[in-house]
Amino acid sequence: MSLSEKILKLRTQKGWSQMDVAHQLDISQSAYNKWEAGQAKPTLPNLQKLAEIYEIDFLDLVQAQIPNVDLSNAKFENSSCLAFDSTINFQSQALIDKILDNQQQMAKLIENQSKLIESLLKK
Repeated sequence: MSLSEKILKLRTQKGWSQMDVAHQLDISQSAYNKWEAGQAKPTLPNLQKLAEIYEIDFLDLVQAQIPNVDLSNAKFENSSCLAFDSTINFQSQALIDKILDNQQQMAKLIENQSKLIESLLKK
């Protein structure tokens, strides 16, 4: 199901008009109409707002747009960047440094994932 079909279905399930949704998003009704007609695509922040408004998971909203991309955590579970050495003293500076390094790497992964989603939605 395309994004336009999905947001049309979600809106009608809620019994809302396009104007109702546009008002919640702080956009014009004609802009929202273009999304449902498949003539334009919402920005990433607007996709996030749509997921909140329709009370669905963000990935459920956009998954059809990115069918060949694995967004699950499975591929990261055994990643060396997320593993830490259990022999490290929990109060050591080395552990703190490793945690900070892992957090930076996770932030980069999330940033890259967001860029990927945004670029795929622009296609």
